[in-house]
Amino acid sequence: MKSAGGRLLAGLALERSGNQPLHRQLYSQLRTQILAGSLPNGTRLPSTRTLVSELGVSRITVVTAFEQLTAEGFLRSRAGDGTYVDTLWSDNTPPQPTSRPPLSERGAATSSRGTDLFSEAPRAWSPDATESFLPSQIASSAFPASTWKRLLGRHAGRTDQSFIGYSDPNGYRPLREAIADYVNDTKGLDCTADQIVITSGAQQAFNILAVLLLDADDPVIVEDPGHIAGRLAFQSQGCLIQGVPVDDEGAVLPDDRGDAPAARLALLTPARQHPLGTAMSPARRSDWITWAQQNDSWIVEDDCDSELRYRGKLLPTLFGLDLSRHVITVGSFSKVLAPSIRLGYCVLPEDLVQPFASVSSVIGRAPAVLLQAALADFLTEGHMHAHLRRTRRLYSARQDALLNAIQHQLSHRIVPAQVDAGLHVMGWLQEQLDDIDVARGLAASGVYTYPLSEYRLTHQLPPALLIGFAGTAEEHMPAAVGRMATAWDRWADSKHP
Repeated sequence: MKSAGGRLLAGLALERSGNQPLHRQLYSQLRTQILAGSLPNGTRLPSTRTLVSELGVSRITVVTAFEQLTAEGFLRSRAGDGTYVDTLWSDNTPPQPTSRPPLSERGAATSSRGTDLFSEAPRAWSPDATESFLPSQIASSAFPASTWKRLLGRHAGRTDQSFIGYSDPNGYRPLREAIADYVNDTKGLDCTADQIVITSGAQQAFNILAVLLLDADDPVIVEDPGHIAGRLAFQSQGCLIQGVPVDDEGAVLPDDRGDAPAARLALLTPARQHPLGTAMSPARRSDWITWAQQNDSWIVEDDCDSELRYRGKLLPTLFGLDLSRHVITVGSFSKVLAPSIRLGYCVLPEDLVQPFASVSSVIGRAPAVLLQAALADFLTEGHMHAHLRRTRRLYSARQDALLNAIQHQLSHRIVPAQVDAGLHVMGWLQEQLDDIDVARGLAASGVYTYPLSEYRLTHQLPPALLIGFAGTAEEHMPAAVGRMATAWDRWADSKHP
């Protein structure tokens, strides 16, 4: 556009239907042109009257943009002479980059999860949908919204220092006490509130433990297949990841390789092996504790969805069995309540509590005290136990509905394995197909599952899909599985036209 007495300004295009105010759009576009050098030092800009006429905006829009650019040193005004590009930025504009520094080796390895199915599925799935096969999806309709809203409101108006200031790095004391009672009652941990530190979830706990306990090149044992997010936390620290297979009794102990150094840490999921769903036997639990004692190694016990148990007895935790203080338990309320609450905990030997809290303060502050206070009341007033009773019945019925629907509609494709706990079943493929290809084929039709191969390191396993059942209502399950069957047929036909 041409302006009298000013520079020809090209490329100014304001979107009136956009979310950004017009004055901010004008500011951003002029700022970009100055930094890019297309508006060099001393350039006279069109008058506000000209811009108002040619852009079709109000004068306050142009004036506001010019004032902000002038305040930041991009423009200067001369009384009676107009507005010019200032030298402050135009003479010091950095050269246009030709390349950017790469990620570190650790960063590249940590940020890669193989396929993009993990990030693609949650974005594509609508919270209003009546069905979902995502293994991590909870039943949103079961969330106790009215109770949670009331508990939040109870504390929302507090202005005492413990609420509006920097909170205790160990976490809100009443919540730590409530969690101690909760885990001792439901899981037999035999711990005190002083051994608990509040986190924003299991992932933060893994990240803190990686910094606190490990150095680069330390060997770390993980289950194969196993917990991806936990493995990546230790991998990001530069540790050497060693996978051990999983059998019917749980994670198999590592082979004694003579002069090879023992692993510094082992990440285990004994309550419900993730992703296979098996529970570690009492004998295998005892063997792992002995291994930790003999090798002076740590065990990080991920208490994965242990509360969501539909049948069978919950066995004692490794933390509760270990008298030598080599075990650390990580827990979360993401699956039993809601992921967005971002509250979890770490149960530690006494001498690790202060170092863990110190590292936590460096990596990230404790979760909002308001949420911690609401959860403390939710636990102490018995709401959690009532919620768990409801969700166990709900999820058990949904699992049965899924298994029944698969038996009637997809038994020629997959053999599902009933689980005693958790939010998904393993659907073992009837044919020797690439389960990642199958998952991608289903995703192309909007049906999302996770392939077992994504959880493997080197151990070979038959192909399978992780199929979640918690996010689909019992009455919708036949139709949902029908859509999966249709999507599978469509993918199979495309592979063999």
